[in-house]
Amino acid sequence: MTQEQEAEVQRLIKDVDVTELMGMLMKHGNRYSRRILKFFRWYCKYMPISLMFFHAYGIWDFSQHPKEMFVPHEENLPCYLFIYFMVYILPMVTILASRFFFLCWWYRIPFFYFFGINAAHIVEWSWYTTNAMVDSCYTVMIVTGMFYFYGFSDMIINKTKMGRKFFA
Repeated sequence: MTQEQEAEVQRLIKDVDVTELMGMLMKHGNRYSRRILKFFRWYCKYMPISLMFFHAYGIWDFSQHPKEMFVPHEENLPCYLFIYFMVYILPMVTILASRFFFLCWWYRIPFFYFFGINAAHIVEWSWYTTNAMVDSCYTVMIVTGMFYFYGFSDMIINKTKMGRKFFA
């Protein structure tokens, strides 16, 4: 791209929001760009929810046994860091990417879950889940469930004919 073409593009997109620009690229970009952006949008929508459910199941399963999950060894620190990054840090980075697609708040609820779980790890000062974290993780699960309950009841009351009839 020449400097004149770059200046023209910058002039055209000067007052355009990033979400509008991403939507335009998804509709009118080349085939490769459209596929990548659609996959990335799908990832930003559904991967945090999937990770949240898998993590919640793991915490529930872990709480059914009295022993700790594993005994940490210094030699395994790179493995612990990789798991921590994939389960806790990657979803936090995805929240920034979800801004590009202007996802509604329903898709951002799992991020509150991950904020709470990360807070539990910071409070307990541990890379891995311990028995002392189970209660705080359950609390985060309950609060996340309350967010979903609020969203579902709001949808029923405001967006259905029956809800508007009963609660208006």
